[in-house]
Amino acid sequence: MEIRRFFVDESAIRSDSITVTGDEFLHMTKVLRYKVGFKAIVCANDGVERYCTIEEICKDYAVLKVDESVVADKKNVSITLYAGLLKNNKLDFVIQKAVELGVDRVVPFVSANSAETKFSRERGERIALEAAKQCGSAYLSKVDDLESFEQVLGEIKNYDTVLFAYEGERLNNIKTSNLNGCNIALIVGSEGGFKPEEMTLAKDNGAKIITLGRRILRAETASVVLVALTLDKLGELDYD
Repeated sequence: MEIRRFFVDESAIRSDSITVTGDEFLHMTKVLRYKVGFKAIVCANDGVERYCTIEEICKDYAVLKVDESVVADKKNVSITLYAGLLKNNKLDFVIQKAVELGVDRVVPFVSANSAETKFSRERGERIALEAAKQCGSAYLSKVDDLESFEQVLGEIKNYDTVLFAYEGERLNNIKTSNLNGCNIALIVGSEGGFKPEEMTLAKDNGAKIITLGRRILRAETASVVLVALTLDKLGELDYD
């Protein structure tokens, strides 16, 4: 039987035992029908895979014994993707691929050219969880509530480096950009990209304006490309 992966908060770990509750408990016991004695991998967003055996199943929680702990992944930087809200649930694809690549946080936002205005954080979190399990990640990416472009501008001052993908840029790219610090933000717009004044505001607030190449990419493609190129330059896609 395939050993399935579950995610818990770090507070759920007590020495050599782990308590699984909430949706993960329901998925474990109601969907997968796990019983006492079954094996599972439990992750707490710290890069460690804990190989466990179920010892007890109660009404609303399960207790697992940790048989072995293995450091499966180590991140040297934290990447936040600010992704413009897309039509027809295309942001689902962006969240899924961002998780697979190793983004720590996805923040959807609306700007002047956004055609969509509604976003379900619960849906986004569910997609992120499924993607983390599917790709065997030891980390669970966070998905935030929908923000305005003004909120994004107010937050990017907290990052060491901010890259702003803009279709009007011709010179600056990731290869020529210095990615300083351990806390990096990436910003990609929705369909239609950004207005020039939005680019100027982002630049005034410390963002580096970059191009993703001579072709105009779909918004969902641009997010994946920007994340992949950034992580590759940082060496975060390599084996240690």
